[in-house]
Amino acid sequence: MSLYSPPPNISVGEGLYLIFSHYCSPWKSKEYNQDNNFQSMDHASFNRMCKEAPELTQYIGRTDIDLIFSKSTQGTRRLDYDHFLDSLLGLSIRIFPDDDPTIAMANFLAKFIFALFDQPPAGNDVVVIEKILGQLSMSGKG
Repeated sequence: MSLYSPPPNISVGEGLYLIFSHYCSPWKSKEYNQDNNFQSMDHASFNRMCKEAPELTQYIGRTDIDLIFSKSTQGTRRLDYDHFLDSLLGLSIRIFPDDDPTIAMANFLAKFIFALFDQPPAGNDVVVIEKILGQLSMSGKG
């Protein structure tokens, strides 16, 4: 399995927000901010993201994805960005249950999520994980 990092000159946080924004479905809701940027993700879009993440569905089933989505939405049936991050953490802990949550999140992002940028795998696996861990630690997420 290959490891991926965000594209050059994009931080982990910016990369995650770009992925979140890409999978939001503006035609299904009226929740826009003043710049007409969509601010939440529905269940179908979350499932599509998981399905399009290379190899992710080999490690986690649709039922687990659905349960993590439902838990993260807290009854709203949509994910805002913070709850999107919670759902990614839930997926990472489900796939890497024996790891510290921060390590699990870094591995999850590097192995599945940043591959969504449709870029070649990173050349140095250790640098990728260290970069993601460093930025996760600074952001307080994980």
